Amino acid sequence: MNVPIQSRQSRARRGRDGSFTRGRKFSSDDLQLMLLALLEVKPSHGYELVKELDARSGGYWAPSPGMVYPALTYLQELGFTSATAEGNKKSYALLSLGLEHLNAHRDEAQELLATLVHMARKMKYIEGAIAANNESSGDDAWLTEFVEARLKLKRALLLKSTAGPQEQKRMAAILENATRLINDTTSKPD
Repeated sequence: MNVPIQSRQSRARRGRDGSFTRGRKFSSDDLQLMLLALLEVKPSHGYELVKELDARSGGYWAPSPGMVYPALTYLQELGFTSATAEGNKKSYALLSLGLEHLNAHRDEAQELLATLVHMARKMKYIEGAIAANNESSGDDAWLTEFVEARLKLKRALLLKSTAGPQEQKRMAAILENATRLINDTTSKPD
């Protein structure tokens, strides 16, 4: 049985390029899906889950306990997780029904967790740029060439936003090919 967590609407709150707009960063449904993904890795206390989300975002986003604990309670009520009391704390674990739901929404869960990492790297890049020390910000910093290429692509798409159907098809084919090349795990130059 796949009990749906309400339909996801967080993308409406994000900018067209995946960046965040003002207001809430993730919906409660997004948070629930991220919690299931983290619990798949290992059973955890609510505080550990808050810390893991904070770490993945590089300190950019940490949900409050007032968001996490009700989400965990809801997931438990759905039968997606179990909770075991350990002193004055509860340890949450993923159950088979929760895994089934997570598997049905795996791509979205991966996208949500990738968004956290993306925002961490983006913030690190911005901090490095402000400090005029971008290239020496470490191995996990974005290279200037990478940032410039992304910005050029975004600008090119913006300028072609009124393109007709034939041009849109041509651009879609280029973007599909680029996506395949980027996702190709068989050729990693690093």
